[in-house]
Amino acid sequence: MKTLTLHSYKGGTGRTTLAANIAAILAQRGNKVAVLDLDSWSPSLHTIFRIEPNSGFMHQYLSGSIDHRELITDLTPALNLEGELHVGVADYHIDVIRENLSKDRKWHMNALSRLLHLKEELRDEKFDYVVMDSSPGIHSSTVNAVVASDLTLVICKIDNFDLDGTVQLMDVLYERLDKETAFLFNKVPPPMLEEPRRSQVEDIIENAFGSDAVLMGFMEYYPEIPLSMGIEVHALTSPDLKFTRNLKDIVSRLSIVSGYAESASGEC
Repeated sequence: MKTLTLHSYKGGTGRTTLAANIAAILAQRGNKVAVLDLDSWSPSLHTIFRIEPNSGFMHQYLSGSIDHRELITDLTPALNLEGELHVGVADYHIDVIRENLSKDRKWHMNALSRLLHLKEELRDEKFDYVVMDSSPGIHSSTVNAVVASDLTLVICKIDNFDLDGTVQLMDVLYERLDKETAFLFNKVPPPMLEEPRRSQVEDIIENAFGSDAVLMGFMEYYPEIPLSMGIEVHALTSPDLKFTRNLKDIVSRLSIVSGYAESASGEC
């Protein structure tokens, strides 16, 4: 089983949309996939999948008050998939979010143990992939997600705010934890992907992140995505959309990252 965490320096990068669609693509390829909402600031997987949880939320599992069967909702019966897609959502009520953000270090240490235990439970149930959507920036819940992952896919936008912040994340988080990372640039204006601007952008990225950084690619800004108002997984509803086709290529390219090439389908 492989575990992928999507992270970003700041919000608004499209991280949750990508997490949901990557999980759906992996399930379409015959894998058994769980996608988990570990975004303590603004949980939203419940919105994009348009579901209510079975009986529990992520913070309840991490606190030890429910088991994983109460957390995970199986969406497979409602979808036309070669594999399976399961979702664990976070509580989106403001009072609960405020409480979760105030948890102390001891709670988060116990939460990491619970998260690692959840991985073992899903592995025992023959899951092939776990995809985790984390909070932006540096928060204890984010650190836990990165620690628990095999690969962190860092979602960036091409602007100096995001580039500078992501460089700091590399220094204070990924490198200190010795975690494998890859970078995906999202919502890129199409003119920036045309020469000579594309070469200039690639030079800027290499200067910022170093020549050894693994760049998964660029996803253009697609107006169809915001037009769906955040309640559509386009990999499921619009397989011929350019966004979907390009993201499928990105998912296939995950195999270039050392240690992340194995899968039940052999496609990622």
